[in-house]
Amino acid sequence: MTRYGIVGFGRIGRRLAARLPGAVAVLARSPVTAAGGIPVCHDLRTFLDYGPQVVVECASRDTLAGMGPAILAAGCDLVPLSLTALADRTVERRLMAAAEAGPGRLEIAPGAIGTLDLLATAREEGITRVVYRQLKSPTMWKLIAATRGVDFDGVRTRTVFRRGSVRELAMDFTNNLNTAVGVALAGLGLDRTEAELVADPELTETAHELEIHASPGNAVLKLGGRDVPPDGDPVDYTTFSLMRVLRRRGARVVI
Repeated sequence: MTRYGIVGFGRIGRRLAARLPGAVAVLARSPVTAAGGIPVCHDLRTFLDYGPQVVVECASRDTLAGMGPAILAAGCDLVPLSLTALADRTVERRLMAAAEAGPGRLEIAPGAIGTLDLLATAREEGITRVVYRQLKSPTMWKLIAATRGVDFDGVRTRTVFRRGSVRELAMDFTNNLNTAVGVALAGLGLDRTEAELVADPELTETAHELEIHASPGNAVLKLGGRDVPPDGDPVDYTTFSLMRVLRRRGARVVI
């Protein structure tokens, strides 16, 4: 059985610990009283001593930037979620260099958009444009510090209030655009992948759109979330995309 380690023990980390057979250790900075019988560590060395073969990072962009290269150098495969860390060019270069040097391997999970297969397939030949859109209600956008100064009260119809490259927007929306960075890594990169942030008063959940222009065929993917309060905890595809990535590693029939 594959030995898994979990870095971060918030909502996603707890879901993973409850679902992952083979989880051997959790690394958490804040005090954690229980992790379903899984040992809780508070420093990287102790965590690595438990011998995880695959480490899932669901802590923070600072954690990924600081610990990612060391985890890869220790021979652990790394599946990170806090991908906005890579919007910093220095962090991106350091993490990619560590993955190239190995022996650990870096694997990108789709996150909240559920799949990157279509985009990665299109990349094989003739991909020319990729647009990622994140949509929320004006009420939900107002809860995010990076939107201060935007007049959401006057929004009556679907409105794009911010455009730019994924790298540009991910630097400001550090907790919201991890999925956009995953999209960029699967396609044209952080600088050539376009991002749009959309306020839509018809929505009560976060939604995602992915627009792909490529020689094999153009495509549009639309994905909605569950109906939750603005400060609620949507059980979206993020956790479950991780589970698929991890289960595929040991499956005899891979789909």
